[in-house]
Amino acid sequence: VHIQANLEDALVQEALKTGVDLRQYSKQVELELQEVERASIHDYIKESENIASLHNQITACDAILERMEQMLSAFQCDLSSISSEIRTLQEQSVAMNLRLKNRRAVRQQLGQLLDELVVPAAMIRWDMGDEKSVLSFPCPRVTFLSPLSTILEAPVTEPEFLEQLQELNGKINSVKEQAFRETVACADVQHVLEKLKIKAFTKIREFVLQKIYSFRKPMTNYQIPQNALLKYSRFFYQFLLGNERTVAQELREQYVDTMSKIYLSYFKSYTSRLMKIQVGFGGHVRGLGDTLETLGNAFWALTPLRFVPRSTRRWPRRTISWVEGENFVLRVAAEFSSRKEQLIFLINNYDMMLGVLMERAVEESKEVEGFQQLLSARTQEFIEEILSPPFGGMIAFVKEAEALLEKGQLERLRGEETRVTQLARGFSSTWKVAVESLSQDVMRSFSNFKNGTGIIQGALTQLIQYYHRFHKVLAQPPLRSLPARAELINIHHLMVELKKHKPNF
Repeated sequence: VHIQANLEDALVQEALKTGVDLRQYSKQVELELQEVERASIHDYIKESENIASLHNQITACDAILERMEQMLSAFQCDLSSISSEIRTLQEQSVAMNLRLKNRRAVRQQLGQLLDELVVPAAMIRWDMGDEKSVLSFPCPRVTFLSPLSTILEAPVTEPEFLEQLQELNGKINSVKEQAFRETVACADVQHVLEKLKIKAFTKIREFVLQKIYSFRKPMTNYQIPQNALLKYSRFFYQFLLGNERTVAQELREQYVDTMSKIYLSYFKSYTSRLMKIQVGFGGHVRGLGDTLETLGNAFWALTPLRFVPRSTRRWPRRTISWVEGENFVLRVAAEFSSRKEQLIFLINNYDMMLGVLMERAVEESKEVEGFQQLLSARTQEFIEEILSPPFGGMIAFVKEAEALLEKGQLERLRGEETRVTQLARGFSSTWKVAVESLSQDVMRSFSNFKNGTGIIQGALTQLIQYYHRFHKVLAQPPLRSLPARAELINIHHLMVELKKHKPNF
């Protein structure tokens, strides 16, 4: 099989070419191989020590490599374990990020609720060792640490008490609202707020009654304690009216009764001294005994005070025409320098005169109808008067623009862009302060709370109408594209906000 391959070998072909005997050549080669073998064995024996040393080195290397393999295997296992731990940490990090986002979302949603419900430590005292403490109540979810008790211990005249009372009132209203929504957390603070409320209106009642009773002392300058009382009475009354109406009603009746008696005593003293002289009245000279009958009917016009107690209405008097009464009131009103003061005087006196007439005359009588018309006309004029300072610019612009609209001259409004922008921004930034100031001024000016409330309601209604007309003017083509239109307050939102300023008496 291999003959052909062997014949093709280079050495065989060379031997064939030279004519060498192959058998002889084969023996020669075999002898050479044996010689090489013997030489190799001799060399191997000669290098046996080196070979043994090399074998030992190889064996040691194998052992080292085996240990390295074991170390690498252990390291590989460690790496696998670390990789698993990293994946676990990543999963935990993702979970923690998710929880953090959820908590932030919950905090954003519940932050305002907690601010409204949590009772601050400054409001109350928590004394676990004092069984006589006014507020000794356990609260499992709230801890109170402050030794200061503003509501319990601070005098009602201190600014801190007023500040905490306002905050207490806000929290009471918030808890009522949340309780209506069945918020479970309200149960934790309701009893706390209830006890604080009871303590607050008890202190307020004692303070107000003490001031009122001090008016009754003989030879007392009642204006000093009265001014001290009126300084704080507004918010006190609002707080009582919203949380304990019976106490508010009691204090109001006590104040009205006491001041009525004081004014009546002053008036009696005043008239008893006038009885000793004669005065000129209405172009005639007459004895004051006769004149006082007329003054009894016109007392509300003579008194320099805006508040006149109803008890003086029973002063004996003779009948005078309503034209006489109106002329007399107009003459006295002319003594005031400003139109606003004149209107306040006229409205107070028309209201009082109308009340007296309706007590003794038929409601459909000519006199009653006449004074009703006078009262309505002066009230409307007064509303325009009090709206003018804060909103006069807008009102004047509305009237001018509507006049141009009726004449078909709307193009003349194109030069009013700057004015309109100032009016829109000015109203948005100042209307709340202006309305609050207006409400306070009206309630200070009118002795009849119902009348004052009606005037405030009429003024707010008129303001809404003017602002609605202002919206309509800005919707006209010359002003429709103004950027200031985006700053206008929504009419419905304005109505909702203005309702908050309506007094409740």
